[in-house]
Amino acid sequence: MNEVINIEDVRCFCCNQLLIKADYVKGEIKCPRCKKIIKIEVKEKDRA
Repeated sequence: MNEVINIEDVRCFCCNQLLIKADYVKGEIKCPRCKKIIKIEVKEKDRA
């Protein structure tokens, strides 16, 4: 059974640096380029 996982890109709102690609994440991450701390929450999609 092949299941497709929808992965979203999370980018820094200041410099647009790609920070993480994730299906589900909640937390904080520090941008390595501009050093801003970004709070992120990517909700899990319903899987039927």
